[in-house]
Amino acid sequence: MSLYALFHSAGPARCKEFNLVLQSVHLDSEVVNSDDRFYLLVEESMAAEAHQQLKLYIEENAPEEVLSQPLIPISKGFAGAYLYGLMLLIIGALKSINALNLHWQINGLAHSVKIIQGEWWRTITALGLHADSAHMVGNIGFGALFGILVSQYIGSGAAWFTILVAGALGNGLNAYWYQTAHLSIGASTMVFAALGILGVFAINNGQNYSRRNFRRWAPFIATFALLGFIGTAGERTDIMAHLSGYICGCLSGIVWIFVLRRDFANIPAQSVFALASFGLVCFAWVLAFIG
Repeated sequence: MSLYALFHSAGPARCKEFNLVLQSVHLDSEVVNSDDRFYLLVEESMAAEAHQQLKLYIEENAPEEVLSQPLIPISKGFAGAYLYGLMLLIIGALKSINALNLHWQINGLAHSVKIIQGEWWRTITALGLHADSAHMVGNIGFGALFGILVSQYIGSGAAWFTILVAGALGNGLNAYWYQTAHLSIGASTMVFAALGILGVFAINNGQNYSRRNFRRWAPFIATFALLGFIGTAGERTDIMAHLSGYICGCLSGIVWIFVLRRDFANIPAQSVFALASFGLVCFAWVLAFIG
């Protein structure tokens, strides 16, 4: 039996109160003490229903309390992460052998002036190009990790579509920032977009913290610190591209929370998002060679 921690707190009172609420509507739950905290546990299959019951109770009795919303299982993110890595490897291989006698690097890199002049597809194609194997491996590793974590909140297909679009918008914002013949390649803009999305989702998740509690912001602060730690290292690092990706990721996360409201967890919707991601990448590369 898989258990889900629906709520936790430093003291037992609130957990016991919520436990009685769930028992009153015939939902099995229990309160356990671990590492000086108290946890309200329910079966994972009943987590969504239990959350809804407590949400109704809180809206009537304590509107400022925040609950941890049940997340899509992390295993939903692995397929997307594998395909993300595979896509980068395929594009890297095609570029290295100059497949079809096409100039992949020249036609696909993010050229700020050309992007501003209308070649928007470069904001997407540049995400698949890398300077060397180390550059690619780093982006595959961090991108897959952040993508899997984002997938816990909105599903794999939706996560990677959002990360792709946010990364492309980040390249566009970077081009607008420079407005000169600035050149850039790499999936790192998309990687930091995923980090920004993750930070915003972590704030909204809330756990047991009050909306006014500083600890609620700790995960977001951690993502910003990580941006500074891994996003500014190296002589050839495009810091503005990383920052632009992070900003666009944060904005995308806000859209999901307040507009889309994470309501696309079903498999057909996830498949549509996944196909849209693949189609958008293919369409961008077609335009890169005929545009």
